[in-house]
Amino acid sequence: MTAKIIPAYLIPYGLGALIYAPLARYVNFRSIMVITMAIFAVSNFVCAQACDMGFFFLPRLLTGLAGSASIPLGLILIGKMFEKNVRGRLVGLFFGCSFMASIVGVFLSGVAHWRWLFYFPSVLGILAAFLAFFLKSPDLDSKEKISVNYFNIIYNKKIRNIFIFIIIISSLYYGVHKWFGVYLSQEYGLSQFTISMFFVMMAVTGFLGQIFGGIISDHKGRVLSCLIGIVLLGASSALMVGHYPLFILVILLCGTAVGWAVGHNGASTVLTDFPEEHRAEVASLNSAVRFFAGGLGFMVSAPFVQKNFGGTFFVIGLLILCLTFFLRKAIPRDESL
Repeated sequence: MTAKIIPAYLIPYGLGALIYAPLARYVNFRSIMVITMAIFAVSNFVCAQACDMGFFFLPRLLTGLAGSASIPLGLILIGKMFEKNVRGRLVGLFFGCSFMASIVGVFLSGVAHWRWLFYFPSVLGILAAFLAFFLKSPDLDSKEKISVNYFNIIYNKKIRNIFIFIIIISSLYYGVHKWFGVYLSQEYGLSQFTISMFFVMMAVTGFLGQIFGGIISDHKGRVLSCLIGIVLLGASSALMVGHYPLFILVILLCGTAVGWAVGHNGASTVLTDFPEEHRAEVASLNSAVRFFAGGLGFMVSAPFVQKNFGGTFFVIGLLILCLTFFLRKAIPRDESL
C-alpha cells in the first residue's frame, strides 16, 4: 500500500525545497520550522487513518511539501550559527539522523502494522515542532536578509561547478542504489527479511560514514572528504560486477553506503560554507537538484540493469571514479568561498 504512494510524497519534496529560502525573507526561521513540522505531523497522522488509496493523495502531498523544509533550513542554519571548523561534524549528525530513521522504518515495516509507519514520523514531527518553538537562539528568530536568485546556478561559476558535480554524482549513485533490493532478490535469491537486514547494515554504516566524513571535512578539508567518498563508492560499485559469498557482498554494499555518506558530507558542508549572500539559494537548490538527478539516474539505468546488473554497476562505478579528475574544479577550497 505504501509503495504506491511514494510519488505523492517525493515530487513535492523535491519541488518544495525551493520555496523556503525565498519565504525566509518574510517569515523568520523559527516560524517556518514550527509550522512545517506541525503540518508534517498532522499529515502523517491523517495518512495513518486512511482506508483506501484515494485518501492518501492530499496528506502525502502536504507531508512532502512540509518535510522538504528540513534540509535547506538545516543547512542554512548550520552555516549561519556555527564556525567552519565544526560544520562538517554537525552536517554529519544532521544527515546521519536520516540513516537512523531508515533503520527504524525497516524495523517497523517488519514487526508493526503499516499505520505505525505514519504514526512514528507524526510523533517525531511534533517533537521537532516543540524543539524549534522553545529553543533559544536569535538566529532562529531572524529572517533571510539577501534576496534569493536561483539563476545564480547558471551565472556564478562556483555555484555552477558544485551543482554540476552534485547532479552527476547523485545520478550515478541512485542509478546503482535504487536497484539494490531487486538485485539482491534476483541475483542472490534472498528473502525480504534478509534484504531488509542488508539495508539495516547499510544504514548503520552510512550513519558512521556521515560522522567519519564530518571529522575529515573539519580537520582535513571538504575536498579530501569528497575524494575518499568517491573512491570508496566507485570502487565498491564497480566490484559488484562479480558474484560473491554473502559476507563479501555485505562489505561491498556497506562500502557504497559509507562512500556515499563521506562524500555527501563533504559536498553538503561546502554548501554551508558559502557566504550568506548565496548560502540560502544553494541550500535550497541542493535538495531539488539531488531529487531530480536521482530520478534521472534511476530511469537511465533501468534498461541496462534489466540486461545485466553486474555490468551496469561496473560501468557506473568506473564513471564515479572518473569524477576524481574533476574534483578540485568542482569543489571549491574553503578559503576560496
